[in-house]
Amino acid sequence: MSNGQAKGQENLQAVKQWIAERDALADYGEYERRGIVNRSALFEELNISRSTYGSNPQIRALIEDADVRWYGNKEVDTKAHKAARERSEKKAAATNAEISKLMDQIVKLKAENAQLKRENEKYSAMKEVLLETGYQPR
Repeated sequence: MSNGQAKGQENLQAVKQWIAERDALADYGEYERRGIVNRSALFEELNISRSTYGSNPQIRALIEDADVRWYGNKEVDTKAHKAARERSEKKAAATNAEISKLMDQIVKLKAENAQLKRENEKYSAMKEVLLETGYQPR
Protein backbone atom coordinates (compact mmCIF):
# COMPACT_ATOMS: atom_id res chain seq x y z
CA MET A 1 0.00 0.00 0.00
CA SER A 2 1.12 3.52 -0.65
CA ASN A 3 1.44 6.05 2.12
CA GLY A 4 -1.93 7.73 1.21
CA GLN A 5 -3.80 4.44 1.30
CA ALA A 6 -2.27 3.52 4.64
CA LYS A 7 -3.26 6.93 6.06
CA GLY A 8 -6.75 6.43 4.66
CA GLN A 9 -7.06 3.08 6.42
CA GLU A 10 -5.80 4.61 9.68
CA ASN A 11 -8.36 7.39 9.37
CA LEU A 12 -11.09 4.84 8.61
CA GLN A 13 -10.19 2.83 11.72
CA ALA A 14 -10.15 6.01 13.81
CA VAL A 15 -13.65 6.97 12.63
CA LYS A 16 -14.94 3.42 13.23
CA GLN A 17 -13.50 3.49 16.75
CA TRP A 18 -14.95 6.96 17.41
CA ILE A 19 -18.42 5.83 16.28
CA ALA A 20 -18.18 2.67 18.42
CA GLU A 21 -17.23 4.82 21.44
CA ARG A 22 -20.20 7.13 20.84
CA ASP A 23 -22.49 4.11 20.58
CA ALA A 24 -21.11 2.65 23.80
CA LEU A 25 -21.27 5.92 25.75
CA ALA A 26 -24.47 7.15 24.05
CA ASP A 27 -23.06 10.68 24.04
CA TYR A 28 -23.55 11.27 20.33
CA GLY A 29 -26.11 13.98 21.16
CA GLU A 30 -23.18 16.22 22.13
CA TYR A 31 -21.91 16.00 18.55
CA GLU A 32 -25.18 16.89 16.83
CA ARG A 33 -25.34 19.94 14.64
CA ARG A 34 -28.47 20.58 12.56
CA GLY A 35 -29.52 16.96 12.79
CA ILE A 36 -26.19 15.46 11.70
CA VAL A 37 -22.79 14.74 13.19
CA ASN A 38 -20.74 17.92 13.55
CA ARG A 39 -18.04 17.03 11.06
CA SER A 40 -15.70 19.82 12.15
CA ALA A 41 -15.74 18.65 15.77
CA LEU A 42 -15.31 15.02 14.72
CA PHE A 43 -12.30 15.64 12.50
CA GLU A 44 -10.74 18.07 14.97
CA GLU A 45 -11.10 15.52 17.78
CA LEU A 46 -9.58 12.77 15.64
CA ASN A 47 -6.93 15.10 14.21
CA ILE A 48 -7.98 14.20 10.66
CA SER A 49 -8.13 16.57 7.72
CA ARG A 50 -11.66 17.80 6.89
CA SER A 51 -11.08 16.91 3.23
CA THR A 52 -10.96 13.24 4.23
CA TYR A 53 -14.77 13.25 4.30
CA GLY A 54 -14.91 14.05 0.60
CA SER A 55 -11.98 11.91 -0.51
CA ASN A 56 -12.74 8.71 1.42
CA PRO A 57 -16.13 7.22 0.52
CA GLN A 58 -15.93 4.62 3.30
CA ILE A 59 -15.56 7.31 5.95
CA ARG A 60 -18.38 9.31 4.36
CA ALA A 61 -20.65 6.23 4.39
CA LEU A 62 -19.85 5.50 8.05
CA ILE A 63 -20.62 9.05 9.14
CA GLU A 64 -23.81 9.28 7.08
CA ASP A 65 -24.97 5.95 8.51
CA ALA A 66 -24.29 7.27 12.01
CA ASP A 67 -26.30 10.42 11.15
CA VAL A 68 -29.32 8.34 10.26
CA ARG A 69 -28.98 5.94 13.22
CA TRP A 70 -28.44 8.65 15.81
CA TYR A 71 -30.48 11.58 14.60
CA GLY A 72 -32.95 10.07 12.16
CA ASN A 73 -33.54 11.00 8.58
CA LYS A 74 -34.34 14.65 9.33
CA GLU A 75 -32.91 16.02 6.09
CA VAL A 76 -35.29 13.94 4.01
CA ASP A 77 -38.18 14.96 6.27
CA THR A 78 -37.28 18.62 5.85
CA LYS A 79 -37.15 18.28 2.08
CA ALA A 80 -40.47 16.44 2.06
CA HIS A 81 -42.10 19.14 4.20
CA LYS A 82 -40.70 21.87 2.00
CA ALA A 83 -41.98 20.15 -1.15
CA ALA A 84 -45.41 19.62 0.42
CA ARG A 85 -45.56 23.27 1.48
CA GLU A 86 -44.63 24.41 -2.03
CA ARG A 87 -47.32 22.16 -3.54
CA SER A 88 -49.94 23.49 -1.14
CA GLU A 89 -48.90 27.09 -1.81
CA LYS A 90 -49.18 26.53 -5.57
CA LYS A 91 -52.58 24.90 -5.12
CA ALA A 92 -53.75 27.75 -2.88
CA ALA A 93 -52.57 30.32 -5.42
CA ALA A 94 -54.37 28.49 -8.23
CA THR A 95 -57.52 28.23 -6.10
CA ASN A 96 -57.36 31.93 -5.25
CA ALA A 97 -56.98 32.82 -8.92
CA GLU A 98 -59.96 30.62 -9.79
CA ILE A 99 -62.03 32.18 -7.00
CA SER A 100 -61.14 35.64 -8.27
CA LYS A 101 -62.26 34.73 -11.80
CA LEU A 102 -65.51 33.25 -10.47
CA MET A 103 -66.20 36.35 -8.37
CA ASP A 104 -65.73 38.54 -11.46
CA GLN A 105 -68.09 36.28 -13.38
CA ILE A 106 -70.69 36.52 -10.57
CA VAL A 107 -70.53 40.33 -10.64
CA LYS A 108 -71.05 40.33 -14.42
CA LEU A 109 -73.94 37.87 -14.19
CA LYS A 110 -75.61 39.92 -11.46
CA ALA A 111 -75.37 43.04 -13.61
CA GLU A 112 -76.75 41.15 -16.60
CA ASN A 113 -79.54 39.69 -14.43
CA ALA A 114 -80.51 43.18 -13.19
CA GLN A 115 -80.61 44.45 -16.79
CA LEU A 116 -82.77 41.51 -17.91
CA LYS A 117 -85.16 42.08 -14.97
CA ARG A 118 -85.58 45.75 -15.99
CA GLU A 119 -86.24 44.72 -19.58
CA ASN A 120 -88.66 42.02 -18.43
CA GLU A 121 -90.59 44.57 -16.32
CA LYS A 122 -90.79 46.92 -19.32
CA TYR A 123 -92.07 44.19 -21.65
CA SER A 124 -94.47 42.73 -19.09
CA ALA A 125 -95.98 46.21 -18.63
CA MET A 126 -96.29 46.55 -22.42
CA LYS A 127 -97.92 43.11 -22.59
CA GLU A 128 -100.50 44.09 -19.96
CA VAL A 129 -101.41 47.27 -21.82
CA LEU A 130 -101.65 45.36 -25.08
CA LEU A 131 -103.87 42.70 -23.52
CA GLU A 132 -106.16 45.31 -21.92
CA THR A 133 -106.41 47.78 -24.77
CA GLY A 134 -105.42 45.86 -27.80
CA TYR A 135 -102.98 48.65 -28.70
CA GLN A 136 -99.23 48.71 -28.18
CA PRO A 137 -98.05 51.76 -26.23
CA ARG A 138 -95.24 53.90 -27.53
